[in-house]
Amino acid sequence: MNGIKIESLKSYIGHITEEELIQFATKIYMITNFIVEDYPQYKEWYFTKQLPETIYGNRRNILFVRSPKDEQEIIAMACLKKEAGEQKLCTLYVSSQYRSLGIGTAMVEEAMHWLGTTRPFITFVDYKLEMFRSMIYKYDWELTDVVLGACPDRGQELCFNGVMVKNNEENLEQKLHKRFVKILKNRMIQKQDKNENR
Repeated sequence: MNGIKIESLKSYIGHITEEELIQFATKIYMITNFIVEDYPQYKEWYFTKQLPETIYGNRRNILFVRSPKDEQEIIAMACLKKEAGEQKLCTLYVSSQYRSLGIGTAMVEEAMHWLGTTRPFITFVDYKLEMFRSMIYKYDWELTDVVLGACPDRGQELCFNGVMVKNNEENLEQKLHKRFVKILKNRMIQKQDKNENR
């Protein structure tokens, strides 16, 4: 498929109404709606995190490709996240009837250009490894972590070029644990000081 045109949702900001932008973003989302089978929070994440930060911020972007036969049909999409310490290809999908035409490669190249790296952090469930194998070899992506997936019964999450950040609850728990240890240490030091002063 020659002349693959990759578009950015950001390029429509200010050129169509906010309502039209959200409707269009919903159309883009719909080709990946099935992802909730592997990631139950995917829809919520897309509409409460990825989309708002794409529209109102500069750390996220949504790329997409329209069908050459019908420009109303979205055939590929990618969700990107770029911030200090993490350049992530969050979602990458090409409709099955348009695979092996170079669209996935073109999407990855454009994503890496926007992210500013040839080694973006990307994760996927292990049973999808074959779908990504050629890209992994082509760009020399490194398997850096394997963790239990969001749906453990569907497989493990393979992490390339980075490691998963624990969610806020776990970070909060870790912070509370460290604080608790610090308090205990201070009490032990105070108790020791009292015993030495006797």
